[in-house]
Amino acid sequence: MKSLAGKPVRILFVEDDVAHHALIHSWLKSEGYHIDAFHSGLDAQQFLSEQWADLAILDWDLPGVSGDKLLQKIRSRSQSIMPVIFQTVHSAESDIVRILDAGADDYLVKPYDRQVLLARMRALLRRFAPMNVQGRKMFVDDECALDQQARSLVVAGVAHKLGTKEFDILWHLARHTGAVVLRQDLMSVVWGWDAAVQSRSVDMYVSRLRASLKAAGVGWTVQSVYATGYRLTLKPDVDQSGADASGAGASGADASGAGASPEGAA
Repeated sequence: MKSLAGKPVRILFVEDDVAHHALIHSWLKSEGYHIDAFHSGLDAQQFLSEQWADLAILDWDLPGVSGDKLLQKIRSRSQSIMPVIFQTVHSAESDIVRILDAGADDYLVKPYDRQVLLARMRALLRRFAPMNVQGRKMFVDDECALDQQARSLVVAGVAHKLGTKEFDILWHLARHTGAVVLRQDLMSVVWGWDAAVQSRSVDMYVSRLRASLKAAGVGWTVQSVYATGYRLTLKPDVDQSGADASGAGASGADASGAGASPEGAA
């Protein structure tokens, strides 16, 4: 995949080793990608504060700002749907687990083969393509899009305004359509890592979001997954894992644990 919505795929590439930087840059250039390349984490951090990319390839040990800190910055943005590949000399299993758990989508240990890198890039771009962002819009399916600037759900060209928290919740769930989003992760992304948000507040906003989706005539469902979190499905279905697809008859404890008391986000 070399283009998204008719535009060249934009790659953020950060590597401080001069020789390796030149090699990978040549691979990406030969494939026709638009490359934003940096040798320092500090320069990449500045880029991320002003611009965005379709995919990032990050080294771990970088001057100024380390690769794991850049990953944290990328994942801290609620509108982020940027897949991230870590490429590093760190080969210990504990390092791989740490970075993948921190939000990286793939991990390559140097040295690696050209075709392996390109194949993994294509796989990630295919996976994220249904949620492609053009400007500040996320196209979720053929008829529906999320407009971040207007904070609205656009259905067949008609905009339906959402509340700020409703929109942020839907945006994050749409990033992971079909997958369970952990309750604590949703709270962290939407309210911030240090926010003292009450657990029941999440239930209230999810309930409002469900009502907004119904009012917009969208066949999407926000499922409560017992003691785990939430899942957005684009087609009504019967969940086989005990999730309540409609939210009807399910209390907020479905996602937070039965009998759980309100708690703040970690």
